[in-house]
Amino acid sequence: MFRFVYIILLYNILSFRIGYGLKQNDDTTGTMCDCNCDVQIDIVKNFMKDLADVRKCKDKITNIETQLLRNRAAKPSSCIEAAASSLKNGVYEIQIKNLNVTDVEVFCEESVDFGGWLVIQRRQSGSVDFKRDWHDYKEGFGNITENFWIGLETLHALTSGCEQELYIHMKARNGTEYYAKYSHILIGNEGEDYVLKKLGKYSGSAGDSLSYHLGMKFSTQDRDNDYSKGNCAEYYHGGWWFKDCYRGYLNGRFGHNLGGLNWHDIEKDVSLVFAQIMIRPSSICWRKLMLGNGYQQV
Repeated sequence: MFRFVYIILLYNILSFRIGYGLKQNDDTTGTMCDCNCDVQIDIVKNFMKDLADVRKCKDKITNIETQLLRNRAAKPSSCIEAAASSLKNGVYEIQIKNLNVTDVEVFCEESVDFGGWLVIQRRQSGSVDFKRDWHDYKEGFGNITENFWIGLETLHALTSGCEQELYIHMKARNGTEYYAKYSHILIGNEGEDYVLKKLGKYSGSAGDSLSYHLGMKFSTQDRDNDYSKGNCAEYYHGGWWFKDCYRGYLNGRFGHNLGGLNWHDIEKDVSLVFAQIMIRPSSICWRKLMLGNGYQQV
């Protein structure tokens, strides 16, 4: 800002001095010109050059300000942007370009791992039945402030549009809290049955019970994509990236040990009392977002 004010001030000073110099030349018309005339002409020429440079700099600053204002006016596309001013948990509105929608309500979690997390699933009670068909898991269901599933189509759009990292927050019956964090996650499209296509490096306290499911297509009671002879989704009352059948599974019957909210690396077949799955733009994605909405990754 100070640099901009300085440039404007310099612009006005140069304009005044050039005008004054030209007036002096007019007043001396008809008189004999000595070597001082040549010096004054050189000074004016230098002023004109400096003035042109100042004008170019002013135009560049104006363009930068215009771009910054445009980016600021654009709706955020992540919880990092949406909750940046408040840093509070809650419901925010974002745009998802891959779905061509600009008014999606999401829940942003700011109290975990420096915040900026977009919640895609939460289990905190048995008030919502997670034994649903393919359509429900595709579109999403529940209440985003309580028990809910964001929807596979939205999850695919978010993870394919810009690289995301994954964070799973869990709580056991004794009150102990655990987490599993993965450096990135990618969910395929519906034609690929929303396959768990990529899963990055693990870190955390819960143990890695999700990598077992890498490469698996999503299964529901009406679309069986698992490797089991039976239907894992039907038997365990919920949709998931079942294999034969699971090591980590958070969409089961709340409060049921077998087929409940299970994470085998914490304790096998003992249900958790809380689970929340979240995604956040990775550092690579965040650099892209910092450039401004509308920029395309090459």
